[in-house]
Amino acid sequence: MKAVQVSKQGVLQDVEINMPILEAHDVLVEVAAVSVNPVDYKRRQGGNHVGEVLGYDAVGTVAALGEKVSNLAVGQRVYYAGDASWQGTFAEYHAVDQRLVALAPQSLDDAQVAAMPLTGLTAMEILHDKLGNKLVAGVAEGKSLLIINGAGGVGSVLTQLAHWLGYTVIATASPKNHSWLREHGVDFPVDYHDDIEAEIHALGIKYVDTIVNLFNAGSYVDESIALVRPFGHIVNINRAGTTFPTDQLQAKSVSLDWELMFTKSQYGYDMSSQGALLRTLAAFLDQGTVKSTTTAQFNGGITAANVDKAHALLSSNQTVGKIVVTQGVANG
Repeated sequence: MKAVQVSKQGVLQDVEINMPILEAHDVLVEVAAVSVNPVDYKRRQGGNHVGEVLGYDAVGTVAALGEKVSNLAVGQRVYYAGDASWQGTFAEYHAVDQRLVALAPQSLDDAQVAAMPLTGLTAMEILHDKLGNKLVAGVAEGKSLLIINGAGGVGSVLTQLAHWLGYTVIATASPKNHSWLREHGVDFPVDYHDDIEAEIHALGIKYVDTIVNLFNAGSYVDESIALVRPFGHIVNINRAGTTFPTDQLQAKSVSLDWELMFTKSQYGYDMSSQGALLRTLAAFLDQGTVKSTTTAQFNGGITAANVDKAHALLSSNQTVGKIVVTQGVANG
């Protein structure tokens, strides 16, 4: 089968590789579309990923089943974010554990669906697993949430879900993206170029209940500690690159949390919860509670050239939402 492989540091090439061998609980998916994530081009720049097929998000059709698969059938259209330890989705076919998979939302085409699994799961695990919210409209009424980097892939889903849950949503972005923030559930856009602590205080807000840093945990440390309320939460998804002042966190009794969507698959922990969250997300997408965050797509095949274009656009840091690559066949 055809795939896109890292041939040497930073270089992708089109190759022919063997079809995946299914384990008992795996499904084989004929891939229709994928999305790109910052982790993809960061891994391709690292010298220890030569020979790998990258990619996580995918939507496609079930082509074959492992002998113990019970909840899916050949021919069904599915979506998922996969597992960081397996062969990636930049290929014609991909094998994935059934517990990580859900039926794709029916009202969206392949490009719209491909954008959603990894970012949607990250956002839902933050709100549900980390912050303990039931995924029920209005459940967080009266609470506030500050999102650092609200216009990116995860941020654009998190803002929508948080708004639906009832949070007062504050998010940072460049002013040119403030309209995007408002369209995706943000009550108060904030310019990250300025003093965000002063900007938020100018809104009449002294403290926020939770701060989610989707940029880099080593950035905005002082501002986060100053702005989070006593007994509040600071959630990070990227490595710190700095030392957190634990004495200040302790003084305010603040919880410091980490979210990594791949933790469950890496440790075999509660993996079926990801399939369940994707089923919930599919319902939200079909109901219009959440909108797809696809903003750019490259059609005509999951090829090295198309993935290169998508990665170049993503690495420019000038995009909002998600970028996808399709095989050129739209369903939905």
